[in-house]
Amino acid sequence: MRDGGHFWGQQTFPALWLFSASKEFRGIRVSDVDIQGPTCSGIMFQTKYNGTTPEHPVEDTVLTNVSITGAHRSGDAFDAKSGIGIWANELPEPGQGPAVGSATFTGLTLADNAEDIRNRTTTFTINRT
Repeated sequence: MRDGGHFWGQQTFPALWLFSASKEFRGIRVSDVDIQGPTCSGIMFQTKYNGTTPEHPVEDTVLTNVSITGAHRSGDAFDAKSGIGIWANELPEPGQGPAVGSATFTGLTLADNAEDIRNRTTTFTINRT
């Protein structure tokens, strides 16, 4: 409840941050998560880049029985980065680019969020089964 927030200047962090960085990001399994009233967003996918090249895409990642409720807009300087249930971050911070890869959600429940899913990328896919 009320997790995530603003850290390190202009960055916003979700309740659950799935960041494919300098190591392979594959075979990840997350289950039975209940996120209520996150400060900014429920789950955010982000990818680290080396120049203009993503270092490692999100691969073979499955989230099961996830519930995200009550992600509301903040109404402050971070308003545009808040109120999101699931976010494939399109342009996080300098030196990083849009989320790359895909994730599958099984048993996903979204309710009372300003925006249930934001994916403005052409490089990330969110699958719901």
